[in-house]
Amino acid sequence: MSIPRVIIVIASSLDGRIAFPGGGESHLGSDEDKKILNQNLSMVDATIFGLGTLIAHQSTYLVKNVIDNDEVNISKSQPISIVASNSKKFNSNWKYFRQPIRRWLISSSKVDNSSNNQFEKELFFEDSWKKTLISLKKQGINDLALLGGAKLINSFIKEDLITDIKITIIPRIIGGRYTWIPLEQTNAIFNLERLWEIKSMKNLMNNEIHIHYKKI
Repeated sequence: MSIPRVIIVIASSLDGRIAFPGGGESHLGSDEDKKILNQNLSMVDATIFGLGTLIAHQSTYLVKNVIDNDEVNISKSQPISIVASNSKKFNSNWKYFRQPIRRWLISSSKVDNSSNNQFEKELFFEDSWKKTLISLKKQGINDLALLGGAKLINSFIKEDLITDIKITIIPRIIGGRYTWIPLEQTNAIFNLERLWEIKSMKNLMNNEIHIHYKKI
């Protein structure tokens, strides 16, 4: 059984940071990068991120439509929002639970759909992300955007499950601990032989560059 196409969609500084050292909600990219994010998310069936990302933002990005007169409104068609979390203690006051989206939860703890009525569906983490992605494929998820955080991205990379990386490089050096792949405790190298080809590259405003890499 095949798995969904998994696309990392991310904005990163030159030194690989995805947030400022103080943490919290942040989007490093320009308005032009946000338009690309909007386009990318409009083409997937679902997005997935970890609990840390949800805590930091307390919401998710909503796909928007731009009308001829430049009026912007929220699209009626939104990707399913999937949260990967073993903890099921969510703050019902977060904006996330008021947004017009379908919410799913993936957890390795016992599934109990009665305990989390904030989520339409609760799925069990099946020993590996590959097995879990096969389950998502059976649920009709063919294209999945991986939005973070670093630990979740790292887990997918270790299983060689990423098919595309769509990254906007922000010409800033930020520092701090919020990298898009966490530092390993050992010097072990993984996926060294995995090669990526450039599918497209675009210069954006503020000297940003958006690059679409695809797994070879």
